[in-house]
Amino acid sequence: MTWETIARQDGAVTVRSQSVKLLLGTLVFAVLLAAYIYPVVGREPITTAHFAGFVNGSLTTLVPFVAMLVSYSAVVEQRQSGSIRLSLSLPHSRRDVVLGKLCSRAGLVVGALVGSLLAGGALVVYPFGELVALRFLAYLMLAALFGVVWSAFGIAVSLAVSTKRRALVLGFGLVFLFVVVWDIAADALKQGLNAAGVVNGSLPGPVRFLVGIEPGHVFERVTTGFVIPNASVSGPWYLSEWIALGLFVLWIVGPLGLAYHRFNGADLS
Repeated sequence: MTWETIARQDGAVTVRSQSVKLLLGTLVFAVLLAAYIYPVVGREPITTAHFAGFVNGSLTTLVPFVAMLVSYSAVVEQRQSGSIRLSLSLPHSRRDVVLGKLCSRAGLVVGALVGSLLAGGALVVYPFGELVALRFLAYLMLAALFGVVWSAFGIAVSLAVSTKRRALVLGFGLVFLFVVVWDIAADALKQGLNAAGVVNGSLPGPVRFLVGIEPGHVFERVTTGFVIPNASVSGPWYLSEWIALGLFVLWIVGPLGLAYHRFNGADLS
């Protein structure tokens, strides 16, 4: 048995959960609602490329919550019940379990996200909007990657602890930090430095880089640089959309790799 088998089995079980259906349905509804509203309230020209900027705020808030709730229990639930030992007694490794769970949970989140964006794109185009095909395709890929980032966070949390309660607390601690606290802290830092006379207006480039490593900011930066027409990412080279794209990959590989290292050496008995 391989990770593909684990992914298929886990996906089939997970998608039957009413709570998962509700979470994914909420994500789909939010995207479709934004697509329905955008042609009415958006400024000309009404295009799928500009729609990316309109819906970004909803995605950077909602995707972390949905992906974390869908993913945080993926491994730790089996570990807590003891069934993980049975899974590992079959011909697949801990790496197969992790990869299969990631593909399963990320596949559900990304499937709902990309599917709703495709349907939302149709709402934007009909009857008076414009399809900007290449830019919209790029946005679909970036949005999918954003869903994978937060699904990987959820799997990492599930690997790092031994109980569902700890996974839930740690997972929502991360969501609260990045979605709620991060921008508040960044604004407080900017106001404090301006009040102290250290800076005059915007933050220095290195500080902006550190503030901008939050996954939602990275997503907004790559969207601005690659998708939205006549928009650009200002600042030094290390604030560019290409560096942000690299940060996207690091957000997937880094936390998941560290959590897997901990899980791989853990006693599961």
